[in-house]
Amino acid sequence: MCKVAAIIVSYNPDNNLFDSVNLLINQVNKIIIVDNGSKDEKIKNINSIANIDKEKIQVIFNKENLGIATALNIGVKEALAQDYKWILTMDQDSKASINMIEKMFEVYKGISKDDRKDILSIFPNFVDERIQSIEENSDMKAYEYVDADITSGNLLKAEVFDKIGFFDDSLFIDLVDTDFCMRLNEKNIKMIKVRDAILYHSLGESQSVKSIFGKFNTSNHSALRRYYMTRNRFYTWEKYKDLNSFTLNRDKKLFKKEFVKIILGEEDKINKIKMVFRGYKDYKKGIRGKLK
Repeated sequence: MCKVAAIIVSYNPDNNLFDSVNLLINQVNKIIIVDNGSKDEKIKNINSIANIDKEKIQVIFNKENLGIATALNIGVKEALAQDYKWILTMDQDSKASINMIEKMFEVYKGISKDDRKDILSIFPNFVDERIQSIEENSDMKAYEYVDADITSGNLLKAEVFDKIGFFDDSLFIDLVDTDFCMRLNEKNIKMIKVRDAILYHSLGESQSVKSIFGKFNTSNHSALRRYYMTRNRFYTWEKYKDLNSFTLNRDKKLFKKEFVKIILGEEDKINKIKMVFRGYKDYKKGIRGKLK
């Protein structure tokens, strides 16, 4: 199997980080944890995780929260400096299934060389950890081409950073993955999702809500996250307006649905609505060309 360095961005992590590292340690050659200014007691926990294997696990501590994009870039650049040819980007609360990476490479190497040369990004099959149900269908293909997916579990060939650059630091958090994938699309770089490579990931504060209009699920993101999501969405939509992207078109519809769900079923809705409008306002203020 090819040599792989995994980048895990942490911020005040809970026990999931230990599980994430434990499940990855025998699947990759190096784990680089980039911590974004966690509290002292959390730093102690991170150091104890690093002690599991001091040669294989490396920790880089940022003094403050620099955002997920910058933290990813720090980790990626360190992996590139160590001459890793494949880089896996991970969230602190994602859990790789057994042999996830092996299955990704198995499918990738089974693709013809002519088709494979354009594939620089491989995604696992994302499954909500609380549901843990995987569709069983023998007619399903081993992989499918996608135009975007989440950062966690993305296995990237190192040369991709020479072709499109690094993650956009100005986004800080939210849509970092979408922006990166849209740049891949612009360069006609292919992305695939491997069906049997499973990544378990819990969808944050997602909860079921009952209303006069029926029962629905809501993500229940904080007001601050709503700010970044709104600001970065409008920025990304405009930046890639010439791309006929399934993901971007779907996201525009999701934005409207999420706004209605905030009003109907979320707590702290006034603050969240204010932050949505603030995010749009900041996008309009000079942020259109490049976020500050």
